[in-house]
Amino acid sequence: MIKLEKVNKYFNRFKRNQIHVINKTSLEIGNNGLVAILGDSGSRKNYTSKCNRWTR
Repeated sequence: MIKLEKVNKYFNRFKRNQIHVINKTSLEIGNNGLVAILGDSGSRKNYTSKCNRWTR
């Protein structure tokens, strides 16, 4: 199982032009099946795998 809990993402964190682009988003994916993350080039698809807590 893959589980992301309360994920937040900011651009320009702690600066005047800070942008909060992902706000407390959660996702749970079961043990069976195939999952694909789709999106345009530059849409931060790889961010999902870099900033989560993996659980089993």
